[in-house]
Amino acid sequence: MGDRAYTELTCREADAALFERAGFVEEFRSGLPSGLVTMVDVEAPDGNITALQTLASTGIVFRGWHDAGGSYDGACFAGFDGKFFEAPRLDHSDLPCIEVHVDGTVDVGQLESAGAYLRAADAVARAFGLPSGKPIEEDVT
Repeated sequence: MGDRAYTELTCREADAALFERAGFVEEFRSGLPSGLVTMVDVEAPDGNITALQTLASTGIVFRGWHDAGGSYDGACFAGFDGKFFEAPRLDHSDLPCIEVHVDGTVDVGQLESAGAYLRAADAVARAFGLPSGKPIEEDVT
């Protein structure tokens, strides 16, 4: 089964069945624009990244995050334009983080991944009909 982690994403309602086949269940719709749904996999094997990469490669649009597992860190991710984008993230944030080395330099690969993820996440927001740069807000009621 692999190392397990909580994974959450937002996708189009029309694509929800594809995520259900990958092990996700609907979490909520309230507070989201019409036609969108939040899906979760509470024990996603390895964050369910392989399934998400496959869905992204078929052109499915989504964005989300997964917690850290025993052998990997948490990450934020997006599927857009047939590609899968992923970057490390801090707990309780959907923003990427970048490792700073002891000498004060940053990990260039992580910096590039973070930039690519942010551009893709913004493109997903626009595809979902949200203003550019505006995060999807959860309904906390």
